[in-house]
Amino acid sequence: MVEEEGRFGFAVGALIENPLGEVLLIKRSPDNPPANIWDVVGGGVEQFENPFDALTREIREETGIEEFEIIKALDVFHEYASSESNDLIVMTFWCKIVTDVTIALSHKHNEYCWVKPKKALEISTHRDVKSTIARFIAEKQKLGYKIE
Repeated sequence: MVEEEGRFGFAVGALIENPLGEVLLIKRSPDNPPANIWDVVGGGVEQFENPFDALTREIREETGIEEFEIIKALDVFHEYASSESNDLIVMTFWCKIVTDVTIALSHKHNEYCWVKPKKALEISTHRDVKSTIARFIAEKQKLGYKIE
């Protein structure tokens, strides 16, 4: 049996850290599947769009944050499709803001919180979000930071 070639999308995500060492989680609205989960900022890369431009656009659209620094890539994972939809390759990045910001959520999210990384691991339920947070914690520990 020969398998048919499929299609896949590419998405980016940002685990955003503030100057207090807290990370930003945003809660998906009930009409934004997977609904009601705590997530990192992110979304699809549009055709012909540079992934770093997509990351900037998604951060701006979902939070209103304009200025941030990309520290490093954290994780790459493959979301396998169900039925008719396409597979998705997702790359997440550790981003950092250096000043206080006012969060302005898009209609796709209805809550946000700044929490310490270990607390973020506790309240997150999605395996890929947990993986991104765990990678962030591991990277910070490699750099000698004590993680709360």
